Amino acid sequence: MGRVAEDAVTLLAERVTRLCESTFAAVEGLRGVAAQLFPATGPEGVAPIADVVRPVLETPGTPLVGAGLIVAPGVVPGVGHWMEWWHRGPGGDAAVQRLEPELDPEADDFWDYTQLPWFAIPRDTGARHVTGPYVDALCTTEYTLTFTMPLLSTRREFLGVVGADIVVEWLERRLLPLLHRTGRTAALVNAENRVVAANHPDLVTGAVTEVDAVRHPLPDLPLAVLVLP
Repeated sequence: MGRVAEDAVTLLAERVTRLCESTFAAVEGLRGVAAQLFPATGPEGVAPIADVVRPVLETPGTPLVGAGLIVAPGVVPGVGHWMEWWHRGPGGDAAVQRLEPELDPEADDFWDYTQLPWFAIPRDTGARHVTGPYVDALCTTEYTLTFTMPLLSTRREFLGVVGADIVVEWLERRLLPLLHRTGRTAALVNAENRVVAANHPDLVTGAVTEVDAVRHPLPDLPLAVLVLP
């Protein structure tokens, strides 16, 4: 790979890292607020997280399309599974609304979020995580990246996760110029080589690629830049 391509890959990796870190900074702010809500006496005890989340989502120009708190089962007295998640409507509509999936384990359409990677990986590893790209059928109906961090008690007990969503299309618009500057076929992928964004029509967002390419991992993120020879 030539010097120009190497420099472009470096700039691309730096841009992705900055965008991801800015999202994680917002999540970290939510985590600080959420930690003050525990121990909660009931659902009403964690509801005030909306007072922080909604203004963030309503801020003009924010890339965040969803954010909130998802609690581990049994942590909030009086309920099993519980969440306080707010999102803008499909297509990034400005109206912010609360997500209300079925959280009763006895219901046929029970939504067991504890099995989803954006919840399970921070729970099991104690580390932050980026999940996606995946089509978020409940909120954005678009390819989405979800950024989550574990929420712990003062005794280091797992309480749940806090997180935020961005749509891939927003990220793609900001990365395409740098992807093209590599002068090669290049893509941003996740740990499973699922394409987030690319500069070639054969590398479609959401598809797993098995192309022979040089992989440039991004430090502290489950993402990498692939560059074809």
